[in-house]
Amino acid sequence: METSVGGDFRWELVHTIPVDGGRDRAITRAAELARTCSDSGREAKESQAYGRRIFRTADEGWLVEVGRSYWSNDTKSSITSKTHVRITVGELELERETPVAQPPAKGRLRRALGGG
Repeated sequence: METSVGGDFRWELVHTIPVDGGRDRAITRAAELARTCSDSGREAKESQAYGRRIFRTADEGWLVEVGRSYWSNDTKSSITSKTHVRITVGELELERETPVAQPPAKGRLRRALGGG
C-alpha cells in the first residue's frame, strides 16, 4: 500500500500485507482493503468514519481517495481532509536486508590532516 506524502505529490510504500492462498485471494484481499483502509493506508478499525472514492486502475490495482472530518475549535466548523492510497497486488520476487553501514576506513590523508 502506498500513500501520497506531503504537498509534493510523492508516493511512499507504507504497508505490505502478505496473503496466503494465491493471486486470486490476494486480489480479493486488496479489494477489501480498498473499502476499509484508513487515511494512513492501514486497515481502519471503524471504516465508516471515513468517506472514500475507489477507482479501479487495473485488474490488480486501486486508487482510493480517503476523507476524514474533524471539528476545528479555531474555525468552529467541520474540516475535511483527503488523502490518496494506492493498493496494488504484487508478487514478492526478492527480499534482501539492507547491509549495515560501516565506519569509513582510516586513510593517510585523514591522518595527515589531523583526523582520527
